[in-house]
Amino acid sequence: MIKAAFSQLASFLRTESSLDALRNILVVIIPSTLIFYFIDGHIAIAFAVGALLAALTDIPGNKNDKLSTAAYCLPIFFITALSISFALHFQSWTIILMLGIFGFIYTIIALLGFRVNVVGNLGLIVASFTIGLRPVDPMQFSLSLTAGAFFFFVVCIIQVYLSPYRSLRFAVESGIKTMAKLISLKVDCYDEKVPLTKAYKELSALHIKVSDQLETIRTILLRDKKLHSEKDQETKIWLAKLYQLIDLYELLMAIDNDYEQIRETLKGGNTLKLIRKSLSLLSKETKSLRISSKARKSNPSRRLKLEELLLQLEMEEAEVSPAKWNLICSISTQLRHISDILQNIQVKQVYQDNTLVDSKNYIDFVAPQSNIKTIQKNLSFKSPIFSYAVRMAILLMAGGLIGYFLPEYRYASWILLTIILVARPSYHITQKRNYQRIIGSVIGIAISLTLLLLIKNLLILVIIAAFCLYLFLLFNKPNYLVCCIFITITILVGQHIHEGEIHDILGSRFAFTLLGSIFAVLGCLAIPINHYRSVEHSTKSLIQHFRSYSEKIQESFNSHNLNYYDLRLFRRFTQASLAQTYDSLDQLAKEPLKGKFLKEDILHFQTLAYRINALLVGLSVNLTKLGISLEQGIMSEKINFINSLIDESEILSQQLATKKEKKNLSVKLKTS
Repeated sequence: MIKAAFSQLASFLRTESSLDALRNILVVIIPSTLIFYFIDGHIAIAFAVGALLAALTDIPGNKNDKLSTAAYCLPIFFITALSISFALHFQSWTIILMLGIFGFIYTIIALLGFRVNVVGNLGLIVASFTIGLRPVDPMQFSLSLTAGAFFFFVVCIIQVYLSPYRSLRFAVESGIKTMAKLISLKVDCYDEKVPLTKAYKELSALHIKVSDQLETIRTILLRDKKLHSEKDQETKIWLAKLYQLIDLYELLMAIDNDYEQIRETLKGGNTLKLIRKSLSLLSKETKSLRISSKARKSNPSRRLKLEELLLQLEMEEAEVSPAKWNLICSISTQLRHISDILQNIQVKQVYQDNTLVDSKNYIDFVAPQSNIKTIQKNLSFKSPIFSYAVRMAILLMAGGLIGYFLPEYRYASWILLTIILVARPSYHITQKRNYQRIIGSVIGIAISLTLLLLIKNLLILVIIAAFCLYLFLLFNKPNYLVCCIFITITILVGQHIHEGEIHDILGSRFAFTLLGSIFAVLGCLAIPINHYRSVEHSTKSLIQHFRSYSEKIQESFNSHNLNYYDLRLFRRFTQASLAQTYDSLDQLAKEPLKGKFLKEDILHFQTLAYRINALLVGLSVNLTKLGISLEQGIMSEKINFINSLIDESEILSQQLATKKEKKNLSVKLKTS
């Protein structure tokens, strides 16, 4: 047990976010310490804040992504710090107006992409930190903060030049780990004791994560111009790994029949048990993979054991009915292909396959970039992001207004910071982050109070604050509750060192954090997001993608002319639409007032959508990968069955819209 715990810890510390945390703490502390001792303490603090907040904008990407982040981040940080610090300096009421403007602009630019969304969020945090630090010299503070951010990006971009495939390697390894979990969950699909509803729910939740990871890999790799060069073999090797990951995902998603039919067809004997054992072996093999120069070789004993299980499966069931035999052959062929991919994915070689897409078409598989027109189209309350931006503007202005009437305006920073970190479009996520922030703050305050009462040595306190800052960076992405604990300790110990007070700091931290949390909840209730509209749009889009994918598969089968580009493209768009639909439905299901009436229908739609997608991918894989030829009658039967499920999902989508209309009508009747 202890060995397993150490193994998990070592695995966690090898992740990209963990290594980035170590880099970031060194980038923040080393130059700031030198500036503190040799130049000026105020400049050092502003420099450290700029470097720290810039580090939080860093997400996986290639060289152009890092440069793009810097291009957005530096002007946003400078303009925000300068305007807020000048308003503070002159004690002007315009600070409230600026908080509202920044709240709206930095929220709605999320439409330009996740990277810009992160930068916008950190721009708001710059405003909060500026209020808390109360800079004496606005220009010096703004330039120092921007210099800290600039220094971080210089280090970050140098790292990308030295190790251009670093993010890609971590993204691929992360995808492989999730694939191992996916295989493990597939075991339940072949277990008659496990309800299929439960299995579908777990698989669909993991599907979103896998889809996002594959999208990250595509975004990093397929925009690389070196892919078009015949000389650059290293990039093509990484492309081979992407193809293999996608093929692995397709094989794991694909099924020939519904799992209900599979269980019914294969019940009795050892068939299902042998399939479960085979999948368990493949899951372990996948989990042990490493995409690095020191990658471990696959376990040959597992490969042999898998082959023994599959041979046993085929030999034991050799005398069964043709339908059962065909199903067993299909499953065993899929499992062998999965095993082959796991063997090849660690090998540094260019992928050779007749299903490859021409390099000129790579860009078609990357999500299109948004622009200013995207923002213009969303400037109405019909858009969820517009409603959210308006809500953030009002909340920040309200928090700033309260702070304006306090004896010391800096206390408003706790209110504003809590609103920025906690308020989310979804009520459920807002409540969850509220809980995590309040509990994390209480624990952090308790630990800080204990430390400050027991330890008087300033050097030891500085070391503790620095170590807690590292732990904050370490847990910032994986666990918000834990990172709240450590950032609370860092800030409170740091403020004690800087200002010498303790009781006022501790009291204000908790009271104004709680006030910010209350504001965030009230904002959700006062300006709710209309999830119905996004659900209606996403479900219609998904059903259309299902129909187009089904038609393309049928067309390819009838013409005996496989267009691999089209099949891959239709599969990619369908998978992306499915993930977006799941996310929209989950948001609606977790709404406190509406969701509880729709949970059953939402779960039914999600299960149905997963089944349709798995069956479509199964047909596509049979045509392109497994080489299994189907008779015209069997193919027509399968297509008709899938189309009937698509029709059922369309009716269910309409029922969701009808329930919305009925609920709206009942609300109007009650109010009248």
